Amino acid sequence: MTKKRMEKALRNNVEKSVEKDIISLQELVSHQNEDIARLSDELFAQQKEVAQLKHDLAQLRNELVATKDRLESEFDISTEEQHPPHY
Repeated sequence: MTKKRMEKALRNNVEKSVEKDIISLQELVSHQNEDIARLSDELFAQQKEVAQLKHDLAQLRNELVATKDRLESEFDISTEEQHPPHY
């Protein structure tokens, strides 16, 4: 084989290798984009759920305070009177 043929064969091998690497990288990026989209959707769903749970917790807290206030007024007690002074 002549020097020019060897250089051409080497160049072809390098080009094929580079093309394979580029295709592999493109596939990897495509998979990563799919993963990012899936994670983004999951994060959005979790954020909605957390917001709903915060809302529910605030509502329960308000109901608890209202119930406590109602019971204290009905039975003429307060939380300060329930414990001895040293408690």
